Amino acid sequence: LRMQIGSLTSMEAGEIREEYQEVQKRITYLESVLDSEAKLLGVIKDEVRELAETYGDERRTRIVEADDEVTHEDLIPEEDSLVVLTADDYIKRMPVNAFDPQRRGGKGIIGADPKTEDRVSTVFRANTHDYLLCFTNRGQVYRLKTYEIPEMGRTARGKSAVNVLDLDDGEEITAVVDTDEFAPEECLTMITADGYVKRTCAADFENIRSTGLIAATVDEDDTLVDVVVTDGDRDLVVATERGMTIRFAEEEVREMGRTARGVRAVDLQDGDQVAGLVATDGDRDLLTVTRNGYGKRTPLSEYRRQSRYGKGLVDIDTGERNGPVATVKAVSPGDDLVVMSDRGQIMRTHVDEISSVGRNTMGVTVMDLEPGDRVASVTVVPGE
Repeated sequence: LRMQIGSLTSMEAGEIREEYQEVQKRITYLESVLDSEAKLLGVIKDEVRELAETYGDERRTRIVEADDEVTHEDLIPEEDSLVVLTADDYIKRMPVNAFDPQRRGGKGIIGADPKTEDRVSTVFRANTHDYLLCFTNRGQVYRLKTYEIPEMGRTARGKSAVNVLDLDDGEEITAVVDTDEFAPEECLTMITADGYVKRTCAADFENIRSTGLIAATVDEDDTLVDVVVTDGDRDLVVATERGMTIRFAEEEVREMGRTARGVRAVDLQDGDQVAGLVATDGDRDLLTVTRNGYGKRTPLSEYRRQSRYGKGLVDIDTGERNGPVATVKAVSPGDDLVVMSDRGQIMRTHVDEISSVGRNTMGVTVMDLEPGDRVASVTVVPGE
């Protein structure tokens, strides 16, 4: 009935009769199958044999007893993340691959949206399955899994850190150490803004309560600035906000307990304070980034070893253009940098974009900051 009359008239009548007769035969056969259980079972057997001949190869999967229970952690994919913390203790994580590398000197893109009176304090890289030791400005240390930090978009402010870390009022995360990066016999070397340095065995941080643990005794007017993993055979490079740098042997700092304050690392000028700490044992470069978004990369071999508690050498100019030093990092060719500003702008760039130059230079533009904005933190994404 649905066919057009023109189509019907064009068809041969003989073909229609033959098709009608074949359909009638098919109907008669199927009705006979439905009316006879023996005939129905015979048809099923024939179809199963046909399936066996077509698909009867050996099983390609095995069903075995599970050795362990599947946990929530097993269902979380392993990926590198960027964790952002603000001064008002908002926290979030984002996939590293959400930020494509840009040319040096770019403005970057929005990486966080802190409140007007808030600012970004720290950004660091970690794998979602890593255990992290989070050190605060007051010398406390907390432990958590990266995946416990809520994953959010670039423009999100983050969630209150009280849901993740039991921070006291006025506490800020100033350094993060990935526990997968050190062995129990290694040490955690810490330094304060006033230049006190100490080494404590990593095994002392195996059992950390949810309320945290004392990592170092910090004076009331001092703050913990940086923490690195060392093995006893490295050199320590301490950088100050006014652009001075001192390098000395790690063995000049003896191992101490968790509650020790430490010994003097650098003889600071009036008004100066420590900006960062690097441990080196190879041919890497020292990357220095200032608050105004300028920086430079210099081979660590250009920083001669001195005795601990010296004044050090001039590393970078910290005049009006550059501003004080924000941080220092040990980098290798092929690494990427992630630079974040107080107002939440974030930029990822290749280390190779920053030319390798000598010590005591002005540096080049690393990130083009808006007026009033400053570099808050820098983290390194290792090359593959």
